[in-house]
Amino acid sequence: MNTTPATAPPGTTAKPAAAGSGEAPAPVTPPHWAEQLTSALREGHATDEILVPTADALRLGGLRALHHWHARTTLPLLAATDPTGRDETTRARTPVGPLIDLHRRAAEGTLAPAAVWAAGLHPVLLATYRRAYPHAAAYAEAHANARDYALANGRTGTEADEYGHTYARLSTTANAEAFATAHADALTPALSQAYATADPAAYTATFPSSQTRATVRAASTAADTPVPSVLHHLATGLATALRERRH
Repeated sequence: MNTTPATAPPGTTAKPAAAGSGEAPAPVTPPHWAEQLTSALREGHATDEILVPTADALRLGGLRALHHWHARTTLPLLAATDPTGRDETTRARTPVGPLIDLHRRAAEGTLAPAAVWAAGLHPVLLATYRRAYPHAAAYAEAHANARDYALANGRTGTEADEYGHTYARLSTTANAEAFATAHADALTPALSQAYATADPAAYTATFPSSQTRATVRAASTAADTPVPSVLHHLATGLATALRERRH
């Protein structure tokens, strides 16, 4: 009797079989990448009017619209969170500049090898996820816990507060770096392969909605911009890309 658990193919999740059916779980394909992005960008909006991709846009197989969106909307937005990236001339000297060029060429049909994509993606993903980490909330929680621990062990209020801040600085910095590194290291090879082969299914399997949420957090936090404004900007750019790049 085979006791090996049934697993879903890469890029899918398993749908539980009916109880007692004796059947293996049926794989469920994640939503199309454009549908995932649409869902993430509609979060926080009162209506769905901002972004309504057409059925044709969602059926089309290529990733050119995605590259168009990254080159003209998401990456310039992230670059603007860094003073050196707000001007196109200086942006070329930041990690975002080369990645914008890769996406721009891919939008026109020129695909780079996976290794080239990896070199461009990793530093930008690392910076994005560092900014996306909830620093303020993590710091506050770490400080409160450490301060309570110090008070419980006989420290004065001043000593406990100082201990709490020291612990919070160290732990938040370390946790933010681990968070960013884990995401960048996991996403870089998956995205690089998807982009190098222009494979929509492979890109869909990277959970683009989660990446988009990280972009929103990074951009809104670093630039002190309200989340709805960031969502509106990204959604408008995606709608334009899907409308203009129907292939």
